[in-house]
Amino acid sequence: MLACFHCEGDPAQVTPRRPANNPESVIRLMSLPTLLLTRPRGASCGFVAALEPAARKAVQVLIAPLMEITSVGAKPVPEEIQGAIFTSANGVDFGPEGQGRLAFCVGARTTAEARRRGWDAEQAGRTAIELIAALRKVRPSIGLVHLSGEHTIGDIADTLTADGIETVHVPIYQQNLLPLEPAARQALAGPCIIPVFSHRTAKQLRAEASGLLEFAHIIALSDSIAAPFEGEKLASCVILPSPQTIYMRKAVETLCLNLSLA
Repeated sequence: MLACFHCEGDPAQVTPRRPANNPESVIRLMSLPTLLLTRPRGASCGFVAALEPAARKAVQVLIAPLMEITSVGAKPVPEEIQGAIFTSANGVDFGPEGQGRLAFCVGARTTAEARRRGWDAEQAGRTAIELIAALRKVRPSIGLVHLSGEHTIGDIADTLTADGIETVHVPIYQQNLLPLEPAARQALAGPCIIPVFSHRTAKQLRAEASGLLEFAHIIALSDSIAAPFEGEKLASCVILPSPQTIYMRKAVETLCLNLSLA
């Protein structure tokens, strides 16, 4: 079992355990590529847990978050919410219990989390653009509240309100940027696989590691997330065909296995 699941020892450095007295095992560990995860720690641990065991064993896993999620605390959620929009699982986690109220969600994971917290949730697309298009067709008659972080892409509430679908945006969590940890800088001196899930994280990684990414294999969730790396020297950059976590997981697993055999 990976230490990540229980955050034993140093939770930032997660590797399969090997016998300390086995020289061949030590040599192999030193030569393994690094899977560098920059999402918040909880999301990174969850991503590692979902990987195929063979892919986990093929790399060293280093969790070095470039973003920390915290509650805004002071801004109350309106008690009269009739329906909600969730574009991330963080919005669900920091939001109120659903109590059977309607929720329109982006992505399968967000939808599942909303249902777990008592919302009558339906997936209305894989992206903010798809969600807006779906709500334009459905045209819900109730007022909606977009519960999200302070930094969002797409201006969902303003766009829907302009189309006659009354929507209010209420930020309920902060996405605080973090510096790149020294261990991550050291890892970048060798082959690294870096899945990138958000445009803001991509910009922070470029800012923190510009000039250090020549051995980095970037896997971007979308074109817009890959954009900050334009002009940067990389080992490779893969853009997923659709911004879904399952595609990201499969791409990471494939690259983990391929790089370990190189």
